[in-house]
Amino acid sequence: MSFKKHIKGLDALEKKIGYSFRDKSILTKSLTHPSFDNNKFSNMERLEFLGDRVLGLVISEAIFLKFNSFNEGSLSRYHNYFVQRSTCVLVAKKINLSDFIIFGKSEFSKDGLKDSILSNILEALIGAVFVDSSYEITQKMVLNLWNDLINDKLLDQNILNPKSELQEISLALKKDLPDYKIVSVDGKDHNPEFTVSLSINGYESIQAKGKTKQDAEKNAATKMLKLIK
Repeated sequence: MSFKKHIKGLDALEKKIGYSFRDKSILTKSLTHPSFDNNKFSNMERLEFLGDRVLGLVISEAIFLKFNSFNEGSLSRYHNYFVQRSTCVLVAKKINLSDFIIFGKSEFSKDGLKDSILSNILEALIGAVFVDSSYEITQKMVLNLWNDLINDKLLDQNILNPKSELQEISLALKKDLPDYKIVSVDGKDHNPEFTVSLSINGYESIQAKGKTKQDAEKNAATKMLKLIK
């Protein structure tokens, strides 16, 4: 994306997040990935550092108030789910954030931008809103973007899902996200059996079976969790 085209398109992003910047340069800094100019000093990464902390505080307060019967362990589990990379990527994709990022060509592949870039830029954007406005305004924006996730009827199932737990542990260990691949589908059409392989850097790949692809992946995640723990 050219720089001029990017500048003209900022108002579209502002509409998506429900906030109009007083200082557009701060918004531009948050969207400019270090790969764009190979500059060792990155304003985007500084804003990401700030946005990560602001996001953590907003989510901590939100779940503390919403789940008033939860103990510290449960609150931590829910907090980790809402701020983890994969959740940030979901939010980033909801607002089509990739359309507004300025990045070097080396960061783009046939599958699009890396999840880590989407997550980091989203946090930088949150940091930029905070710098340009106030905590209260940033809080309102974050809660609006995360609202569907926080109020999801399947929230408990998602958080207690072994795939989510494995993802949290992978990120905490600074590993790449778990990679699931279908090895085979056996059996008859009305009663198939899926075999899935699961890989994480630093560990042996494992396989697991299930009546559905999702079940096979959950079984594989459960086996990998036992291996890691």
